[in-house]
Amino acid sequence: MTRRKFKKKSFPSRLESGRGSVVIFVLGIILLAAFLITRLMDRAAVELAAESKAAQRAGLREEALSGLEACLAVLADESAARSGLHDPAEGWDHPLSLMNYDPAEGFTIEARVEDETGKLSLPMADEAVLGGYLDAIGCPATAQDRLIDALMVWTRPDRLSTEGDADSALLAAAKLPYEAPQRALRSFAELRAIPAARELFFDESGNWNELGRRFQAGVSLFAFNASNVNSARSEVLLARGVDASRIAAMAALREQQNSHPSIFRNVADLNAAWGGDATRPGLGTDALCLHVIVTVKSGARVYRLDAWVRPPGAAVSTATGRRQTKTVETAPVASVRNNPPKKVDYPFQILELRDNDGT
Repeated sequence: MTRRKFKKKSFPSRLESGRGSVVIFVLGIILLAAFLITRLMDRAAVELAAESKAAQRAGLREEALSGLEACLAVLADESAARSGLHDPAEGWDHPLSLMNYDPAEGFTIEARVEDETGKLSLPMADEAVLGGYLDAIGCPATAQDRLIDALMVWTRPDRLSTEGDADSALLAAAKLPYEAPQRALRSFAELRAIPAARELFFDESGNWNELGRRFQAGVSLFAFNASNVNSARSEVLLARGVDASRIAAMAALREQQNSHPSIFRNVADLNAAWGGDATRPGLGTDALCLHVIVTVKSGARVYRLDAWVRPPGAAVSTATGRRQTKTVETAPVASVRNNPPKKVDYPFQILELRDNDGT
């Protein structure tokens, strides 16, 4: 018989077992280090992105302010050449195009100018004018009295409601009870806090509806006595009592003379065209408050700067209770060779500045 040879089974030595434990330990250390490095890189990426965003926003803002200064310089020249500004249709609605303005490398810039006095001044409108405007924009007649009363109670000091205390009760029953501040609106978003306005101008999600957008488009939160008839919307003219047929004739004349629009340059022109008896109070011929909109782009980032300005001495102001008017004082020019310092008259007074975060 042949004997089978059995191979002796070998077992790992203590040395080999220890080596395996060391390998596992080292792999664990490497895994932990990789995890920590990954977390550190993620955090560093977030911080770098935040710093980069802040740096880009500063560059966008600087470019927008430079564009604003250029716009104001063009508007000042146009005003001097035309003895005042009367209508954006005169050609100064895109001032940077008039001077072939070139932004810094990597930026694109656009600017347009709107006549704020072509709107109805909400702080100065009385109940009759406000009712005419609401009727012109299609506000339901059944809701006008309550809305006008609510706006007057909200914006006028010592005004008592004539429609009962229903809205006051709604304010008191809110999750955070509040009262009417009895001062002018600080922003259109404040209308959400007025029950009568919230029901008419906003949808269930709190977004502006069509009626709300029409209301917002034709009224201004700045205080001025006369709406500019040259740029006024038809709803504003109707609210001021201008006949609908006259408004239609003005619109037709504008369409026929787009290149050389018919513009009223003073009240005498307006009286001559309409007749002294036909001229309605609350109408003027000058653009005394301008809304300058500057948009700067750099890659995917967009920065918008909104500025409301007026010529020095113009009868336009922020309404009572709004942020204090920002006045640009005349700046002394550095003297040369001991000459006395000179004063530089800034062509416009900045009433308000608003911007976004450059996202």
